Amino acid sequence: MSKPALFRSILVCILAVAASGFGSDLDDRLNQRLKGAWAILEVEVYSACAGTYSDNRVGDAGVAGKAQYRFEAGELVKIDKVNAKRQRVDLLLTLDVPFRTSRVEGPFELFDERQCQVQLIVPVLREEIKAGIDETIVSRFEELITLYPTLDDARDSDSWNGRETEPLPSDYDQTLARYAVWQAEQTNAAVNDAVRRAVNEAADVAEDLSDDSDYLAGFAAGAEKMSTFGTSDCASLLSASLSMHDTKAPEDKETRWRDGWHGGQELIFNVLLAERLQACRVPVPPAP
Repeated sequence: MSKPALFRSILVCILAVAASGFGSDLDDRLNQRLKGAWAILEVEVYSACAGTYSDNRVGDAGVAGKAQYRFEAGELVKIDKVNAKRQRVDLLLTLDVPFRTSRVEGPFELFDERQCQVQLIVPVLREEIKAGIDETIVSRFEELITLYPTLDDARDSDSWNGRETEPLPSDYDQTLARYAVWQAEQTNAAVNDAVRRAVNEAADVAEDLSDDSDYLAGFAAGAEKMSTFGTSDCASLLSASLSMHDTKAPEDKETRWRDGWHGGQELIFNVLLAERLQACRVPVPPAP
Protein backbone atom coordinates (compact mmCIF):
# COMPACT_ATOMS: atom_id res chain seq x y z
CA MET A 1 0.00 0.00 0.00
CA SER A 2 1.37 3.45 -0.90
CA LYS A 3 2.04 6.00 1.86
CA PRO A 4 -0.83 8.32 0.80
CA ALA A 5 -3.24 5.38 0.72
CA LEU A 6 -2.00 4.16 4.10
CA PHE A 7 -2.40 7.66 5.55
CA ARG A 8 -5.97 7.88 4.24
CA SER A 9 -6.81 4.48 5.74
CA ILE A 10 -5.41 5.48 9.13
CA LEU A 11 -7.31 8.77 9.01
CA VAL A 12 -10.58 7.01 8.18
CA CYS A 13 -10.07 4.63 11.11
CA ILE A 14 -9.32 7.49 13.51
CA LEU A 15 -12.42 9.40 12.40
CA ALA A 16 -14.58 6.28 12.71
CA VAL A 17 -13.36 5.65 16.26
CA ALA A 18 -13.90 9.29 17.18
CA ALA A 19 -17.40 9.29 15.71
CA SER A 20 -18.35 6.09 17.52
CA GLY A 21 -17.39 7.63 20.84
CA PHE A 22 -19.25 10.87 20.17
CA GLY A 23 -22.06 11.14 22.69
CA SER A 24 -21.71 7.57 23.97
CA ASP A 25 -21.70 8.66 27.64
CA LEU A 26 -24.57 11.01 26.89
CA ASP A 27 -26.38 8.10 25.22
CA ASP A 28 -26.06 6.01 28.36
CA ARG A 29 -27.35 8.74 30.64
CA LEU A 30 -30.25 9.70 28.38
CA ASN A 31 -31.30 6.07 27.98
CA GLN A 32 -31.15 5.49 31.72
CA ARG A 33 -33.43 8.47 32.14
CA LEU A 34 -35.84 8.04 29.22
CA LYS A 35 -35.76 4.49 27.83
CA GLY A 36 -39.03 2.69 28.55
CA ALA A 37 -40.83 5.88 29.58
CA TRP A 38 -44.36 6.71 28.44
CA ALA A 39 -45.02 9.99 26.69
CA ILE A 40 -47.57 11.85 24.60
CA LEU A 41 -46.48 13.45 21.36
CA GLU A 42 -47.03 17.17 21.04
CA VAL A 43 -46.44 17.04 17.28
CA GLU A 44 -47.79 15.06 14.34
CA VAL A 45 -45.67 12.17 13.08
CA TYR A 46 -45.51 9.86 10.06
CA SER A 47 -44.93 6.11 10.07
CA ALA A 48 -44.90 3.31 7.51
CA CYS A 49 -46.11 0.94 10.26
CA ALA A 50 -43.98 -1.76 8.67
CA GLY A 51 -41.68 -2.95 11.45
CA THR A 52 -39.03 -0.26 11.09
CA TYR A 53 -38.61 3.24 12.51
CA SER A 54 -39.73 5.92 10.06
CA ASP A 55 -37.67 9.11 9.92
CA ASN A 56 -39.39 12.27 11.18
CA ARG A 57 -37.15 15.32 10.94
CA VAL A 58 -37.87 18.09 13.41
CA GLY A 59 -37.50 21.62 12.06
CA ASP A 60 -38.66 25.16 12.68
CA ALA A 61 -41.80 24.52 10.62
CA GLY A 62 -42.69 21.31 12.44
CA VAL A 63 -42.06 17.66 11.67
CA ALA A 64 -41.39 16.40 8.15
CA GLY A 65 -41.77 12.75 7.25
CA LYS A 66 -42.26 10.75 4.06
CA ALA A 67 -43.92 7.64 5.50
CA GLN A 68 -47.41 6.68 4.39
CA TYR A 69 -49.50 7.13 7.53
CA ARG A 70 -49.96 10.41 9.41
CA PHE A 71 -50.78 10.57 13.10
CA GLU A 72 -52.11 13.66 14.83
CA ALA A 73 -50.48 15.20 17.88
CA GLY A 74 -51.57 13.50 21.09
CA GLU A 75 -50.38 9.99 20.23
CA LEU A 76 -49.37 7.83 23.17
CA VAL A 77 -45.83 6.47 22.71
CA LYS A 78 -43.18 4.45 24.49
CA ILE A 79 -39.55 5.58 24.26
CA ASP A 80 -37.55 2.63 22.97
CA LYS A 81 -34.14 4.24 22.71
CA VAL A 82 -32.23 7.53 22.56
CA ASN A 83 -29.30 7.96 20.16
CA ALA A 84 -27.01 10.98 20.51
CA LYS A 85 -25.04 11.82 17.36
CA ARG A 86 -22.74 14.63 16.29
CA GLN A 87 -25.40 17.26 15.63
CA ARG A 88 -28.66 15.60 16.55
CA VAL A 89 -30.39 13.34 19.02
CA ASP A 90 -32.77 10.65 17.78
CA LEU A 91 -35.78 9.52 19.79
CA LEU A 92 -36.96 6.04 18.76
CA LEU A 93 -40.62 5.66 19.65
CA THR A 94 -43.34 3.02 19.35
CA LEU A 95 -46.96 4.14 19.19
CA ASP A 96 -48.91 2.34 21.90
CA VAL A 97 -52.11 1.81 19.92
CA PRO A 98 -51.78 -0.41 16.82
CA PHE A 99 -52.94 0.92 13.47
CA ARG A 100 -55.47 -1.11 11.51
CA THR A 101 -55.24 -1.32 7.73
CA SER A 102 -57.54 -3.08 5.29
CA ARG A 103 -56.81 -5.00 2.12
CA VAL A 104 -58.98 -6.72 -0.45
CA GLU A 105 -58.19 -10.27 -1.47
CA GLY A 106 -60.64 -11.85 -3.88
CA PRO A 107 -64.15 -11.11 -2.59
CA PHE A 108 -62.94 -10.46 0.98
CA GLU A 109 -61.99 -7.34 2.88
CA LEU A 110 -59.36 -8.29 5.45
CA PHE A 111 -57.84 -6.28 8.28
CA ASP A 112 -54.30 -6.22 9.65
CA GLU A 113 -53.05 -4.61 12.83
CA ARG A 114 -49.67 -2.94 12.45
CA GLN A 115 -47.23 -1.69 15.03
CA CYS A 116 -46.11 1.82 14.16
CA GLN A 117 -42.68 3.20 14.99
CA VAL A 118 -41.09 6.59 14.43
CA GLN A 119 -37.66 8.11 14.79
CA LEU A 120 -37.78 11.76 15.79
CA ILE A 121 -34.60 13.36 14.48
CA VAL A 122 -33.98 16.36 16.72
CA PRO A 123 -31.26 18.84 15.67
CA VAL A 124 -28.90 19.78 18.49
CA LEU A 125 -25.85 22.02 18.35
CA ARG A 126 -22.61 20.09 18.15
CA GLU A 127 -21.26 22.08 21.08
CA GLU A 128 -24.22 20.95 23.20
CA ILE A 129 -23.58 17.32 22.33
CA LYS A 130 -19.91 17.74 23.23
CA ALA A 131 -20.82 19.43 26.50
CA GLY A 132 -23.02 16.45 27.34
CA ILE A 133 -25.36 18.36 29.65
CA ASP A 134 -28.44 16.18 30.02
CA GLU A 135 -30.87 18.97 30.88
CA THR A 136 -29.90 20.95 27.81
CA ILE A 137 -30.65 17.97 25.59
CA VAL A 138 -33.85 16.98 27.39
CA SER A 139 -35.14 20.53 27.10
CA ARG A 140 -35.02 20.08 23.32
CA PHE A 141 -37.62 17.34 23.70
CA GLU A 142 -40.14 19.36 25.69
CA GLU A 143 -41.83 20.82 22.61
CA LEU A 144 -42.09 17.33 21.14
CA ILE A 145 -43.18 15.03 23.97
CA THR A 146 -44.64 15.19 27.45
CA LEU A 147 -43.43 12.47 29.82
CA TYR A 148 -45.69 10.58 32.24
CA PRO A 149 -44.82 8.28 35.15
CA THR A 150 -47.02 5.42 33.93
CA LEU A 151 -49.13 4.33 30.98
CA ASP A 152 -52.31 4.95 32.99
CA ASP A 153 -51.19 8.48 33.78
CA ALA A 154 -50.64 9.15 30.09
CA ARG A 155 -54.06 7.76 29.18
CA ASP A 156 -55.71 9.89 31.85
CA SER A 157 -54.12 13.03 30.44
CA ASP A 158 -56.19 15.52 28.47
CA SER A 159 -53.29 15.65 26.01
CA TRP A 160 -53.94 12.10 24.77
CA ASN A 161 -55.83 12.20 21.49
CA GLY A 162 -57.87 9.16 22.49
CA ARG A 163 -57.14 7.14 19.35
CA GLU A 164 -58.06 3.49 19.76
CA THR A 165 -58.08 0.62 17.31
CA GLU A 166 -61.47 0.50 15.60
CA PRO A 167 -63.56 -2.60 16.37
CA LEU A 168 -63.67 -5.33 13.76
CA PRO A 169 -66.95 -6.02 11.94
CA SER A 170 -69.26 -8.16 14.06
CA ASP A 171 -69.17 -11.04 11.56
CA TYR A 172 -65.40 -10.93 10.97
CA ASP A 173 -64.85 -14.44 12.39
CA GLN A 174 -67.21 -15.76 9.72
CA THR A 175 -65.37 -13.74 7.09
CA LEU A 176 -62.04 -15.29 8.15
CA ALA A 177 -63.55 -18.78 8.04
CA ARG A 178 -64.92 -18.23 4.53
CA TYR A 179 -61.62 -16.69 3.48
CA ALA A 180 -59.72 -19.78 4.68
CA VAL A 181 -61.97 -21.99 2.52
CA TRP A 182 -61.57 -19.69 -0.50
CA GLN A 183 -57.80 -19.47 -0.06
CA ALA A 184 -57.43 -23.27 0.06
CA GLU A 185 -59.64 -23.66 -2.99
CA GLN A 186 -57.61 -21.05 -4.88
CA THR A 187 -54.38 -22.82 -3.99
CA ASN A 188 -55.68 -26.19 -5.13
CA ALA A 189 -57.06 -24.72 -8.35
CA ALA A 190 -53.66 -23.20 -9.13
CA VAL A 191 -51.95 -26.52 -8.40
CA ASN A 192 -54.42 -28.43 -10.59
CA ASP A 193 -53.89 -25.99 -13.47
CA ALA A 194 -50.11 -26.29 -13.16
CA VAL A 195 -50.27 -30.10 -13.06
CA ARG A 196 -52.56 -30.14 -16.10
CA ARG A 197 -50.18 -27.93 -18.09
CA ALA A 198 -47.15 -30.02 -17.13
CA VAL A 199 -48.87 -33.29 -18.06
CA ASN A 200 -50.04 -31.89 -21.41
CA GLU A 201 -46.59 -30.55 -22.27
CA ALA A 202 -44.96 -33.86 -21.33
CA ALA A 203 -47.50 -35.69 -23.50
CA ASP A 204 -46.74 -33.39 -26.45
CA VAL A 205 -43.02 -34.17 -26.16
CA ALA A 206 -43.68 -37.91 -25.96
CA GLU A 207 -45.98 -37.74 -28.99
CA ASP A 208 -43.33 -35.96 -31.05
CA LEU A 209 -40.55 -38.34 -30.01
CA SER A 210 -38.36 -39.24 -33.01
CA ASP A 211 -36.65 -42.58 -33.65
CA ASP A 212 -33.64 -40.81 -35.16
CA SER A 213 -30.51 -42.15 -33.43
CA ASP A 214 -28.90 -38.71 -33.04
CA TYR A 215 -32.14 -37.31 -31.63
CA LEU A 216 -32.48 -40.22 -29.18
CA ALA A 217 -28.88 -39.86 -28.04
CA GLY A 218 -29.42 -36.18 -27.34
CA PHE A 219 -32.77 -36.95 -25.73
CA ALA A 220 -31.18 -39.39 -23.28
CA ALA A 221 -28.44 -36.91 -22.42
CA GLY A 222 -30.92 -34.07 -21.91
CA ALA A 223 -33.20 -36.26 -19.79
CA GLU A 224 -30.29 -37.27 -17.57
CA LYS A 225 -29.24 -33.64 -17.20
CA MET A 226 -32.74 -32.54 -16.14
CA SER A 227 -33.07 -35.43 -13.67
CA THR A 228 -31.08 -33.28 -11.23
CA PHE A 229 -33.92 -30.71 -11.15
CA GLY A 230 -34.13 -30.13 -7.41
CA THR A 231 -36.85 -27.55 -6.82
CA SER A 232 -39.45 -28.79 -4.34
CA ASP A 233 -41.03 -25.84 -2.52
CA CYS A 234 -44.53 -25.14 -3.73
CA ALA A 235 -44.18 -21.42 -4.45
CA SER A 236 -41.21 -22.09 -6.75
CA LEU A 237 -42.90 -25.05 -8.41
CA LEU A 238 -46.02 -23.03 -9.21
CA SER A 239 -43.94 -20.37 -10.94
CA ALA A 240 -41.41 -22.74 -12.52
CA SER A 241 -40.83 -22.80 -16.26
CA LEU A 242 -38.49 -24.81 -18.45
CA SER A 243 -36.54 -21.71 -19.45
CA MET A 244 -35.62 -21.18 -15.79
CA HIS A 245 -34.04 -24.62 -15.42
CA ASP A 246 -32.89 -25.97 -18.78
CA THR A 247 -29.27 -26.12 -19.89
CA LYS A 248 -28.06 -25.18 -23.34
CA ALA A 249 -26.97 -28.09 -25.52
CA PRO A 250 -23.25 -28.48 -26.32
CA GLU A 251 -22.32 -26.38 -29.37
CA ASP A 252 -20.33 -29.19 -31.01
CA LYS A 253 -23.39 -31.42 -31.41
CA GLU A 254 -25.48 -31.75 -34.56
CA THR A 255 -28.89 -30.13 -34.86
CA ARG A 256 -30.86 -33.36 -34.36
CA TRP A 257 -28.85 -34.20 -31.25
CA ARG A 258 -29.53 -30.74 -29.83
CA ASP A 259 -33.24 -31.11 -30.64
CA GLY A 260 -33.27 -34.36 -28.70
CA TRP A 261 -31.39 -32.74 -25.82
CA HIS A 262 -34.08 -30.08 -25.55
CA GLY A 263 -36.88 -32.66 -25.81
CA GLY A 264 -35.36 -34.84 -23.10
CA GLN A 265 -35.04 -31.90 -20.73
CA GLU A 266 -38.58 -30.76 -21.46
CA LEU A 267 -40.10 -34.19 -20.85
CA ILE A 268 -38.31 -34.86 -17.56
CA PHE A 269 -38.88 -31.30 -16.33
CA ASN A 270 -42.64 -31.59 -16.82
CA VAL A 271 -42.85 -35.13 -15.41
CA LEU A 272 -40.98 -34.10 -12.26
CA LEU A 273 -42.96 -30.88 -12.00
CA ALA A 274 -46.31 -32.67 -12.22
CA GLU A 275 -45.18 -35.25 -9.69
CA ARG A 276 -43.92 -32.76 -7.11
CA LEU A 277 -46.92 -30.47 -7.46
CA GLN A 278 -49.16 -33.26 -6.13
CA ALA A 279 -47.85 -32.52 -2.63
CA CYS A 280 -48.80 -28.85 -2.94
CA ARG A 281 -52.53 -29.37 -2.57
CA VAL A 282 -53.86 -28.25 0.81
CA PRO A 283 -56.83 -29.47 2.84
CA VAL A 284 -59.95 -27.35 2.49
CA PRO A 285 -61.48 -26.38 5.85
CA PRO A 286 -65.16 -27.13 6.38
CA ALA A 287 -67.45 -24.34 5.24
CA PRO A 288 -68.73 -22.18 8.13
